[in-house]
Amino acid sequence: MFGTILKLQALLEKLKKNKALWFNTLTALSIVGILGTLYYLNSMTTRAAKNLYESTNASYFYDLEMKINDTTQKLMLAGSFSIQNQTVAATLSNAGNGAAITALLKKTAENMGVISKSEVVIDFYSKDLKKIASSLDGVIAVDRQYDSKILQKAVASNEPVSGVEYKDGHTYLTAAFPIGVGVLEFKKNTDFLFDAYETNGKIFQVLLDKDFLDMKRVQEFRYQPVGKSEISVQARTDGDFLQKSAEVDFVKVVEQKYVLTDEYFILAKPILNPDGKRVGVFVIAERIMQDNSLPKMVKGISTGLTTAALGLVVALLVLMI
Repeated sequence: MFGTILKLQALLEKLKKNKALWFNTLTALSIVGILGTLYYLNSMTTRAAKNLYESTNASYFYDLEMKINDTTQKLMLAGSFSIQNQTVAATLSNAGNGAAITALLKKTAENMGVISKSEVVIDFYSKDLKKIASSLDGVIAVDRQYDSKILQKAVASNEPVSGVEYKDGHTYLTAAFPIGVGVLEFKKNTDFLFDAYETNGKIFQVLLDKDFLDMKRVQEFRYQPVGKSEISVQARTDGDFLQKSAEVDFVKVVEQKYVLTDEYFILAKPILNPDGKRVGVFVIAERIMQDNSLPKMVKGISTGLTTAALGLVVALLVLMI
């Protein structure tokens, strides 16, 4: 070992006597060091960014699940109190008196202390899933059966069922309660989540898979094609995001946990029906160049690290010369 050190010292002395060779050697070593350092930092920051984006997927959708569960619990609580009320039960048992049931549903919606009337709709269906009455103004009962997995499961199991479902041109968080003569349904439009995320500078969208929808019924309402096989039916949308996401494959976004386009950082989570089948996706997105967006912060950190490392290498080179 000692002999090797002496040989290296002798080689360095020889190189220093030959100024041109010494300078060229230092330059070559410095360039290799710079390139190696930059490659290492770039790969390190790329891996760190990927891990950060994937962990963001989990944290963002945990927050979404908390919002959904909180609302669903309130709907379940309101429904449970309603069906235990003897006046409500007696009125609903007279399914032929649509006017009385409509008045009851409106009054029940008004009296809900946890959710305001403007945010919740209460519908009542017969056992064959035909709508009899609604708390929503302007809704007219029609003689058609609703193809609703949540309502069907509530009738079949004779137990309350909750979930996310498309009905009459909107996507709702729904809680359905079988009561013998029919099904009482409490539901809240998912548009409230768009407003909640917009406040924090994020984009929230519910996209439904058109292969699982009756498109003849959907065409009676407003909708917009998005991505490879999805549609948006929300009233509250980000038109620019939907337009620029026309070619996004949201199935791959779910598989990869995130995707970065030229303008957006996009996350997606499947929406499952009561049978466990994927019927759409929840989408959370951020504009890449928006202040305080995660991609902009990650890019800033990466650029800062690379610049600092390059400056350090250059400084070392100057000192060695």
